Amino acid sequence: MRSLLLVICSSILAILACEGLLRLALGDILAAGPDVVNKRRLTYAPNMHMRFKYLEWDIELDTNELGFRETLDIDTAEKVVLFLGDSFTEGWGVEARQAYPALVGERLKRETSRGGAYNAGIAELGPVSYLESYVAFFEAVPSVCFVGVGLFLGNDTVTDQSISLTRLESLTKDQIENVSAQSKPPKTSAIIKRFLAMNSAIYMAVNRIVKSNFRVVQFLSRMGLIDIGNNVVTATEGLYQGPGHDRDIEFTADIIRVLRDRVAAQGIPFAVYIFPAREQVDQQAWKTFREILQAREEYRHYANERMAKALRNRNITVYDLTKTFLDASREGAEKLYFEMDPHWNAKGHEVAAEFIAHTVQCK
Repeated sequence: MRSLLLVICSSILAILACEGLLRLALGDILAAGPDVVNKRRLTYAPNMHMRFKYLEWDIELDTNELGFRETLDIDTAEKVVLFLGDSFTEGWGVEARQAYPALVGERLKRETSRGGAYNAGIAELGPVSYLESYVAFFEAVPSVCFVGVGLFLGNDTVTDQSISLTRLESLTKDQIENVSAQSKPPKTSAIIKRFLAMNSAIYMAVNRIVKSNFRVVQFLSRMGLIDIGNNVVTATEGLYQGPGHDRDIEFTADIIRVLRDRVAAQGIPFAVYIFPAREQVDQQAWKTFREILQAREEYRHYANERMAKALRNRNITVYDLTKTFLDASREGAEKLYFEMDPHWNAKGHEVAAEFIAHTVQCK
């Protein structure tokens, strides 16, 4: 019994010591991000200001009255290009002005001083949420002249086939507000995760540094400290399953078709932009990734190509930015993604904006 108590006490002390060392060494670098601190169902908290710091960035994060990282007054603007998406569209890790929607907006302002782009990207959202966000906040806004959806298939593929397309087709703003008001209390696991994210440096180190970095995962696995599974590296779940992922891709395309139809009913052009994962662009990252998860070479770009085909089959305008990023990666010396995080850095957003700006058709 004494031995057991000694082991328990020693373990607790070791954890506390590790927690203290991480806090001392990394400080607010491991503080929780906006996705934990101030996340709502479809947006961040309105009128929020926070400093968001990590190993590769130190940014100021502000939201407007709706909870988006946007300063454009959509009610007084003459023409607005609306971008829906997740953390890639939001500009995770970069200042709002460096994200591709803002860069596209700057180009539009050269054409009309009363126009611009509106960034409605929010981390951790997906295609159903993009539809809900459009209906709740933007469907009745007359200045919207183009809608673009940023799609990252690492976590944007919908796997829940029980979602009713008929319900989505008839979705109203009141229904979305009622769902938000009557949403169920979070599960115990979600409460625990949020508590750890807010209070544990160890938890944040594992989630940010370990799960997001291939080389760290590879090193720890070789040391026998972690057992690699398909979900160890974040933002890649299901991306390299090949035809085994086709059913989910087709269903996701159906949901996007519902969104396109809602936008088209307003006479507004609509387009989808498929964003490549870091390992789909960076050859060294792909080599490391293949060693970790034994991914097959022929499936490296399969999901992006399959989704593009599924969307075209539904007469949806789609642009796959994979080739654009591959070309930019080969031609330039600058990295397009963060080293310790799977998102685009400022240069990556510049590459995306350069391509997207030429495809916007604002009536």
